[in-house]
Amino acid sequence: MNSPIRAMFFRAVLVGVALAVALPADADASPWALQTDPDIGFRYSYPVEAFSPLEGDAKPYFHYFASPSSDAKFLVGAWNNARAQSPEGLKRWLIENVGGYDETTYRPRGRSWFVLSGYRGDSIYYEKVMFSCGGSLVNVFAITYRVDQRNIYDPILERMEDTFRPGRRCSS
Repeated sequence: MNSPIRAMFFRAVLVGVALAVALPADADASPWALQTDPDIGFRYSYPVEAFSPLEGDAKPYFHYFASPSSDAKFLVGAWNNARAQSPEGLKRWLIENVGGYDETTYRPRGRSWFVLSGYRGDSIYYEKVMFSCGGSLVNVFAITYRVDQRNIYDPILERMEDTFRPGRRCSS
Protein backbone atom coordinates (compact mmCIF):
# COMPACT_ATOMS: atom_id res chain seq x y z
CA MET A 1 0.00 0.00 0.00
CA ASN A 2 1.47 3.37 -0.92
CA SER A 3 2.03 5.96 1.79
CA PRO A 4 -0.94 8.37 1.18
CA ILE A 5 -3.44 5.51 0.92
CA ARG A 6 -1.98 3.82 4.00
CA ALA A 7 -2.22 7.11 5.96
CA MET A 8 -5.86 7.59 4.87
CA PHE A 9 -6.65 3.99 5.82
CA PHE A 10 -5.12 4.38 9.30
CA ARG A 11 -6.95 7.68 9.86
CA ALA A 12 -10.23 5.99 8.93
CA VAL A 13 -9.50 3.14 11.34
CA LEU A 14 -8.61 5.58 14.13
CA VAL A 15 -11.79 7.61 13.58
CA GLY A 16 -13.84 4.39 13.65
CA VAL A 17 -12.22 3.25 16.89
CA ALA A 18 -12.70 6.69 18.48
CA LEU A 19 -16.39 6.71 17.55
CA ALA A 20 -16.90 3.18 18.83
CA VAL A 21 -15.38 4.09 22.19
CA ALA A 22 -17.14 7.47 22.54
CA LEU A 23 -20.67 6.51 21.55
CA PRO A 24 -23.17 4.23 23.31
CA ALA A 25 -23.35 0.63 22.22
CA ASP A 26 -26.10 -0.71 20.01
CA ALA A 27 -29.48 -0.53 21.73
CA ASP A 28 -29.99 -4.29 21.52
CA ALA A 29 -26.45 -5.33 22.42
CA SER A 30 -25.77 -3.32 25.58
CA PRO A 31 -27.23 -4.24 29.00
CA TRP A 32 -30.43 -2.47 29.98
CA ALA A 33 -31.75 -1.60 33.43
CA LEU A 34 -35.46 -2.10 34.10
CA GLN A 35 -36.61 0.11 36.97
CA THR A 36 -39.90 0.54 38.80
CA ASP A 37 -40.52 3.61 40.92
CA PRO A 38 -41.03 2.20 44.44
CA ASP A 39 -43.81 4.63 45.41
CA ILE A 40 -45.84 5.31 42.27
CA GLY A 41 -45.03 2.14 40.35
CA PHE A 42 -44.26 3.55 36.88
CA ARG A 43 -41.77 1.41 34.98
CA TYR A 44 -38.96 2.42 32.65
CA SER A 45 -35.79 1.01 31.13
CA TYR A 46 -32.57 2.43 29.74
CA PRO A 47 -29.21 1.23 28.41
CA VAL A 48 -26.76 1.42 31.32
CA GLU A 49 -23.80 2.18 29.04
CA ALA A 50 -25.60 5.15 27.46
CA PHE A 51 -27.07 6.88 30.55
CA SER A 52 -26.10 7.51 34.15
CA PRO A 53 -28.43 8.67 36.94
CA LEU A 54 -28.18 12.33 38.01
CA GLU A 55 -29.01 13.95 41.30
CA GLY A 56 -32.63 15.10 41.17
CA ASP A 57 -34.07 18.48 41.94
CA ALA A 58 -36.00 17.33 45.02
CA LYS A 59 -39.18 16.67 43.04
CA PRO A 60 -40.63 13.46 44.40
CA TYR A 61 -41.14 10.64 41.92
CA PHE A 62 -38.78 12.06 39.26
CA HIS A 63 -35.61 10.39 37.99
CA TYR A 64 -33.00 12.16 35.82
CA PHE A 65 -30.32 10.67 33.56
CA ALA A 66 -27.59 11.95 31.24
CA SER A 67 -25.20 10.38 28.79
CA PRO A 68 -21.56 10.54 29.86
CA SER A 69 -20.48 10.65 26.19
CA SER A 70 -23.00 13.06 24.57
CA ASP A 71 -25.61 15.74 25.29
CA ALA A 72 -28.44 13.17 25.51
CA LYS A 73 -30.66 13.36 28.61
CA PHE A 74 -33.89 11.81 29.76
CA LEU A 75 -36.25 11.96 32.67
CA VAL A 76 -39.14 9.90 33.94
CA GLY A 77 -41.57 10.92 36.59
CA ALA A 78 -45.13 11.25 37.79
CA TRP A 79 -47.28 13.65 39.75
CA ASN A 80 -50.72 13.87 41.27
CA ASN A 81 -53.14 15.50 38.83
CA ALA A 82 -54.60 17.80 41.49
CA ARG A 83 -55.78 20.24 38.80
CA ALA A 84 -57.75 17.41 37.13
CA GLN A 85 -56.33 18.28 33.72
CA SER A 86 -57.28 16.11 30.77
CA PRO A 87 -54.58 14.85 28.41
CA GLU A 88 -55.67 17.39 25.80
CA GLY A 89 -55.78 20.19 28.41
CA LEU A 90 -52.27 19.41 29.66
CA LYS A 91 -50.92 19.22 26.12
CA ARG A 92 -52.48 22.60 25.29
CA TRP A 93 -51.05 24.09 28.53
CA LEU A 94 -47.54 22.79 27.71
CA ILE A 95 -47.61 24.24 24.20
CA GLU A 96 -48.97 27.61 25.34
CA ASN A 97 -46.93 28.07 28.54
CA VAL A 98 -43.73 26.04 28.55
CA GLY A 99 -42.37 26.88 25.11
CA GLY A 100 -40.06 25.03 22.77
CA TYR A 101 -42.86 23.38 20.82
CA ASP A 102 -42.60 25.52 17.65
CA GLU A 103 -41.12 22.69 15.56
CA THR A 104 -43.33 19.82 16.72
CA THR A 105 -43.41 17.17 13.99
CA TYR A 106 -45.12 14.25 15.74
CA ARG A 107 -48.29 14.50 17.88
CA PRO A 108 -50.07 11.16 18.29
CA ARG A 109 -52.65 10.88 21.05
CA GLY A 110 -55.07 8.51 22.66
CA ARG A 111 -57.80 8.77 25.24
CA SER A 112 -55.34 8.78 28.17
CA TRP A 113 -51.99 9.73 26.60
CA PHE A 114 -50.21 11.99 24.13
CA VAL A 115 -46.77 12.48 22.57
CA LEU A 116 -45.05 15.69 21.52
CA SER A 117 -41.88 15.30 19.49
CA GLY A 118 -39.86 17.47 17.16
CA TYR A 119 -36.87 19.77 17.06
CA ARG A 120 -35.46 22.38 19.43
CA GLY A 121 -32.48 23.95 17.71
CA ASP A 122 -30.03 21.16 16.88
CA SER A 123 -31.77 18.67 19.20
CA ILE A 124 -34.61 16.19 18.90
CA TYR A 125 -37.07 15.95 21.77
CA TYR A 126 -39.65 13.27 22.52
CA GLU A 127 -42.15 13.57 25.37
CA LYS A 128 -44.74 10.93 26.19
CA VAL A 129 -47.37 11.70 28.82
CA MET A 130 -49.74 9.02 30.13
CA PHE A 131 -52.59 9.41 32.59
CA SER A 132 -53.34 6.52 34.93
CA CYS A 133 -55.41 5.83 38.05
CA GLY A 134 -58.52 7.20 36.41
CA GLY A 135 -56.68 10.38 35.38
CA SER A 136 -55.43 11.21 38.88
CA LEU A 137 -51.78 10.37 38.09
CA VAL A 138 -49.75 11.97 35.27
CA ASN A 139 -46.69 9.98 34.09
CA VAL A 140 -44.01 11.40 31.81
CA PHE A 141 -41.06 10.09 29.83
CA ALA A 142 -38.97 12.75 28.06
CA ILE A 143 -35.70 12.47 26.16
CA THR A 144 -33.57 14.86 24.14
CA TYR A 145 -30.48 14.30 21.99
CA ARG A 146 -28.64 16.02 19.16
CA VAL A 147 -29.94 15.58 15.62
CA ASP A 148 -26.53 14.38 14.45
CA GLN A 149 -26.82 11.45 16.89
CA ARG A 150 -30.26 10.27 15.85
CA ASN A 151 -28.86 7.07 14.30
CA ILE A 152 -27.65 6.14 17.80
CA TYR A 153 -30.53 7.40 19.94
CA ASP A 154 -33.61 6.75 17.75
CA PRO A 155 -33.39 2.95 18.37
CA ILE A 156 -32.71 3.58 22.06
CA LEU A 157 -35.73 5.91 22.26
CA GLU A 158 -37.92 3.32 20.56
CA ARG A 159 -37.06 0.64 23.11
CA MET A 160 -37.34 3.03 26.07
CA GLU A 161 -40.75 4.21 24.89
CA ASP A 162 -41.93 0.63 24.38
CA THR A 163 -41.09 -0.32 27.98
CA PHE A 164 -42.35 2.85 29.72
CA ARG A 165 -45.49 2.02 31.73
CA PRO A 166 -47.59 4.35 33.87
CA GLY A 167 -47.88 4.04 37.62
CA ARG A 168 -50.70 1.89 38.97
CA ARG A 169 -50.30 2.58 42.67
CA CYS A 170 -53.29 4.82 43.06
CA SER A 171 -54.11 6.51 46.34
CA SER A 172 -57.49 5.67 47.74
